[in-house]
Amino acid sequence: MYLKRIELHGFKSFADKSVIEFQPGITGIVGPNGCGKSNISDAVRWVLGEQSVKSLRGSNMSDVIFNGSEDRKAQNVAEVTLVFDNEDRFMNVDYNEVELTRRLYRQNNEAEYLINKEPCRLKDIVDLIMDTGLGRDSLSIISQGNISTFADSKPEERRGMFEEAAGVAKYKKRKLESIRKLERTKDNLDRVEDICLELEKQLSPLKRQKEKAEIYVDLKNQLQSVEVSVLVKGIESLSTSLKDLNQSLDLLDKEKVTIEGQILINEQQNESLKKKMFDLDQEVNALQGKLLTAMNNVNQLETQKVEIDANRKHILETTNKEDLQARIEQLKAILQDAISEYNDRVHRYNETKEEKMTLEAAQEKNRAQMNNLRQSIENLNLQLHNDRHRKEQLVDLIENKTGYSYGVRSIIKAKDSMQGIVGVLGDLLETAPEYETALSVALGSAVQFVVTKQDEDARNAIRFLKNNKSGRATFLPITTMKERHLREEHLLVCQNTKGFLGVMSDFVKYPQEIQRIVDNQLGHVIVADTLDHASLLSKATFARYKVVTLDGEVINVGGSLTGGSLKQSTSLLTSKRELELLVEKIRQSEKDMTQKKAKLNELDNLAREISHNLLQKQMSFAKLELVVTNKKSELQIAKSEYESLTHQSVELSEMEKGTENNHLLQELNEAKKIRDRLTESIQAKRELRMSFVNENDQLEDALKMTRAHLREIQADMTQKQVDKAKQETELNNHLQRLNEEYKMTFEFAKEEYSQEVNMQKAKEEVRLLRHQIESLGHVNLQAIEDYQEVSTRYETLNHQRLDLIHAQDSILKAIDEMDEIMISRFSETFEKINHEFNIVFRNLFGGGKAKLKYSDPDNILETGVDIDVQPPGKAVQNITLFSGGEKALIAISCLFAILRVRPVPMCILDEVEAALDVANVERFAKYLREFSGQTQFIVVTHREGTMEECDLLYGATMQQKGVTKLVSVKLKDAIDLAQNAS
Repeated sequence: MYLKRIELHGFKSFADKSVIEFQPGITGIVGPNGCGKSNISDAVRWVLGEQSVKSLRGSNMSDVIFNGSEDRKAQNVAEVTLVFDNEDRFMNVDYNEVELTRRLYRQNNEAEYLINKEPCRLKDIVDLIMDTGLGRDSLSIISQGNISTFADSKPEERRGMFEEAAGVAKYKKRKLESIRKLERTKDNLDRVEDICLELEKQLSPLKRQKEKAEIYVDLKNQLQSVEVSVLVKGIESLSTSLKDLNQSLDLLDKEKVTIEGQILINEQQNESLKKKMFDLDQEVNALQGKLLTAMNNVNQLETQKVEIDANRKHILETTNKEDLQARIEQLKAILQDAISEYNDRVHRYNETKEEKMTLEAAQEKNRAQMNNLRQSIENLNLQLHNDRHRKEQLVDLIENKTGYSYGVRSIIKAKDSMQGIVGVLGDLLETAPEYETALSVALGSAVQFVVTKQDEDARNAIRFLKNNKSGRATFLPITTMKERHLREEHLLVCQNTKGFLGVMSDFVKYPQEIQRIVDNQLGHVIVADTLDHASLLSKATFARYKVVTLDGEVINVGGSLTGGSLKQSTSLLTSKRELELLVEKIRQSEKDMTQKKAKLNELDNLAREISHNLLQKQMSFAKLELVVTNKKSELQIAKSEYESLTHQSVELSEMEKGTENNHLLQELNEAKKIRDRLTESIQAKRELRMSFVNENDQLEDALKMTRAHLREIQADMTQKQVDKAKQETELNNHLQRLNEEYKMTFEFAKEEYSQEVNMQKAKEEVRLLRHQIESLGHVNLQAIEDYQEVSTRYETLNHQRLDLIHAQDSILKAIDEMDEIMISRFSETFEKINHEFNIVFRNLFGGGKAKLKYSDPDNILETGVDIDVQPPGKAVQNITLFSGGEKALIAISCLFAILRVRPVPMCILDEVEAALDVANVERFAKYLREFSGQTQFIVVTHREGTMEECDLLYGATMQQKGVTKLVSVKLKDAIDLAQNAS
């Protein structure tokens, strides 16, 4: 290994970047005083880790940075790089060439170190060159000052050079590190022992408190296991009972509504019947007056006709055969009356038949109308049933949150016992119907996100869900959410684009406190009227925002599209509006149902009236049919008598002509017709009234029974509602107990603590456990954790104490081992150097003797090194009394002795031979040449004898004041050139 080159830039007098190339052998650097040649050795020492500013001939580390001159500005950074050839892997690194760089900045006095241009620490460089002979305390860099002070140094100060030569520097460094580590270990051990002693004092009382707390916890766990099981069973029982009660109440309520409706209908029918009965009584009274008048009229006419008939009979009986013509006239009159009466009865018969047929048609029409109305009522009733069922679903969705996820429902149920829960985002927003679809797709799953006041509230809610295994939920803390809006330029573009309706947050109503949430979720969502316009808006904003349409299509961030038909399911946002519309629809349907039932009742009453009238007409028709038959017989008898008397056939049609003048008979027939119609009408109305009376009596009886039944139902409902309120209160108490005391949801408790228990025994066990817990008095539950913490800490520290004791022993053992190695290596190397020192000394001084000895032979690790020399012709005396040249030669002798024992790859000698005379310089130069095969020498000199032995010379000059320049000359090339010139 050797130094290939030095690169300097901004270091001391090297203002410009300078590269000094070296080669194996001896390189000399010459120049006048003050030209900066010694700055090269300072640069090498600086890179190798020199931290002493005084050793670098400065007062501050920034003094190594070129400070400027009359013509040059100061530099802001100093940088030096040493490049070593490492093909022999003398340095323990896998590189053929090793670059060591140090850089210093003037601004903050900050230093940088690099190995092969990679940043590193100073320690890395020191570790790399350790025991290579390049250390700052080694023989690699020796200046004139080192030489001059070597002889005058204290023995302990000389030891470092010998340690470096012996290769024990790394062991000494490790020993120092071990000693410092041992001191730290001892300090740690003392501190740990103090802490362990203090913890031992705390453990005893904490143990007692812990044992008491454990008893409490055990009793509390037993109580929890039993009481939670009791609560679970109680909740299940109450839930089942409430379910049954609700079903019973629903049935009773339906029955109540039915009965109340029936009562209302019956009361309406009753009132209607009474009114009809009153109207019938009025009509009958009026008809009776008319009937009396008609009967008097008939009686008068019948009396007149009887008188006429009697007169006719008298005439027939008293008229003799000679008065045949008179008799014929009388018979003819009788026959004409018979014809008239027969025709009248036939006419009335036909009229009654037509009226009967009309009533039958009316009856059939009424039946069809009633059937259609019944079908309509049945359809409306089915629709009402479906609407009420849907209403129950919506109420359940809104009140019980059945459309929410399990985690969200759990949070809502436990809301009262938790801090900072504002509500579910979907429940907090309202919008116009035309924007509901757009809002739903804009929010997506966020419609079920839970809004909280603080971030801590959300974390507590998540812990609640996790502890109770109650599912998952997403939370939106108001304080931590960031508002998101359209950028102003994008908003301006949107406002000028066709189809832009606005930003989604502008179309919703919400509590003011959640404005940040709304802006975060909807403040950057664009609303468009159609998908085509939405596509234009997305392109205009470079697909950076979500765009939704009124029909629910979405263009997502990035440009992907979502669309198609939406499921006809109730959105959480539309459920309230749907419920309002459904309630109004049910109300209108119930109103229509009442009207249809009233109409059906009217048709039913009309049907009864038609039925009674038809029955009367059928009876009148039957009577008239018999009367017509009798009148026809009478007519045949009268005709026979008349024909027998006149001995000629009579055509009734001819005879009818003779009846036109029989006004009395016509009046009588008309009077009887009026009388019979009045009689029939009165009879029909009396029978109808009687049926109304019977129906009214039945309705009165039914109403009494129905009202009694309604009172029973109301009493039963009242009792069940009282029971329901009690059970709901008890159920809520159980659930609140679970939530507040045990921090559990019912679902979690049911899953973890559901077991068969005897409720009576369990309740007694709960009472006993509570008594035992109360008898414990004050319990410090923290003691369990504190004891565990203190105990664990004590055990850990005690284990650390043992580890520290073991580490202390290990460090002491390692120090002893390193001491043995250092003693062995130092002693061995010292003896070899001592042997070589005498030889070199004799050669340099031309005789005499020299030796090295320990200043403290009993302490090889700390002993200094004394030098005992006797130049030829001089008595042994104190080394400090030698001349400067002699001291330098002694120091150089020691240097060469060390090099004989421990060669180094490179050595920089900075004017070390300056104090020698010419003869000694020559001897010094010859020794350099002797060692140049194994050590690279860089010699800063101005002595000719030394220059003659150099393979390469660098001349240092200052052509520009304050700036060093180097010029190289190979002596071999120069000699060859001189010889060729001669």
